[in-house]
Amino acid sequence: MFGKINKTVGIVCNDAGSANIIIHWVINYNYNYLIKVSGPAKQIFREMLPNKKINYDLIKLIKKSDIIISGTSAKSNIDHKARLLSKKNGKKVIGLLDHWTLYKEGFTYNNKFNLPSEIWVTNKKASTIAKKKFKNSIIKIKKNILEEKISSIKKKNNRFKNYLYLLEPLDNNTEFFILKKFFRFLKKNNLEKKIELIFKVHPSENSKKYFKFIRSNYSSKFKILKNNDIIEIIRWSDIVFGLRSYALVLALKAKRKVFTLLPIRNFKFTLPYKKINSLNRNSQNYIVKKINDIKN
Repeated sequence: MFGKINKTVGIVCNDAGSANIIIHWVINYNYNYLIKVSGPAKQIFREMLPNKKINYDLIKLIKKSDIIISGTSAKSNIDHKARLLSKKNGKKVIGLLDHWTLYKEGFTYNNKFNLPSEIWVTNKKASTIAKKKFKNSIIKIKKNILEEKISSIKKKNNRFKNYLYLLEPLDNNTEFFILKKFFRFLKKNNLEKKIELIFKVHPSENSKKYFKFIRSNYSSKFKILKNNDIIEIIRWSDIVFGLRSYALVLALKAKRKVFTLLPIRNFKFTLPYKKINSLNRNSQNYIVKKINDIKN
């Protein structure tokens, strides 16, 4: 995966998208890893690698590593610092693109643009976009073990009861406006008592942000989960709703029915997957028919 088996690999990331991909490399490929993670990535690594040191000093990590793998984030400076320091120390540094948008922003911090030695992606669609954006860069496609595991989940037959809603930060006003729209759809079609509903909180957020609002606007039982075992929560689901999170793609890989509540206001749907449908009138009618067919 990263070269000779005796290499020391430095891992630096902040965002959940890159962390979910990188951590499965760490678990499945036998190298000596030095890890420095922050933000949502820290929670993911803590839960999946509870006995691993994940707060290694960044400068020592770079000096001791043969290769450094960094995530891409427009908000955090840790990935950016890792790339700058790696270059100063003559080390090969990888930048992982885990999505399909904001490519240049992922390599920009404080208005400074800094490309890595190589750019890694995990699918052909991302590779095509990256080659257009970064024409002189080395771009490689690497195995996405998380997607492989998700794809092995068995498809459920004749079930449409377990509803999963993937919460995702946009801005508070718009997020709650979208949730109200979702609740109106459930109430209008008398689905509240017929379904099990779980909300999955994005790793960068706290469930307290949503609990009071959901309880005030949804009259039936629900759960809000913070844990990051995305494989198990998708395995539980029959149908998945969200905005434009990468987890929607994972749900699609698991052969679940997936719906987005975008576009809305100034927020567009940016995932390049046509099988993720908008929750429009036709989609709503389809969902209602499926749940009523099961009940009958």
